[in-house]
Amino acid sequence: MPHFSGNSDPLHTIDLATALQYGTAQGYPSLYYFIRQFTLENLHPTIPYKGGAEIILTCGSTDGFSKTIQALSNEWSEDWNPIDERPGLLVEEFCYMNAIQAARPRGLGIVPVAIDDEGMLVSGKGGLEDVLENWDFSKGRRPHLMYTVT
Repeated sequence: MPHFSGNSDPLHTIDLATALQYGTAQGYPSLYYFIRQFTLENLHPTIPYKGGAEIILTCGSTDGFSKTIQALSNEWSEDWNPIDERPGLLVEEFCYMNAIQAARPRGLGIVPVAIDDEGMLVSGKGGLEDVLENWDFSKGRRPHLMYTVT
């Protein structure tokens, strides 16, 4: 990678002088532009959203999941929040530990749901229906988030 590319178009500039500067929250413009175009043309060319698919650059799946949890939940602490405000996260009874480690510091209650070889059970003992219909409100409010690997 050259120190200076000599390219004045910020969407096509790939050099150290640009990459090592503070940038926008979207990330490095050249990388963002390339990945978005690749997504639009190769991964989701027929997506029905106006303007096509949108992307978010992260440092990996754990970083992306952590940012998603931050966006979709409020931080909760038993020291200053009432239990009926505690958010919950439905997870498969065997899930990636990184998901739990991203959710726990925010105070989310981790709620396991029974699985079979096709994923979460819809009904039956420990299944999604059972967990939600028999929800114990002393553990917090009924979960509104679900983490599953499809």
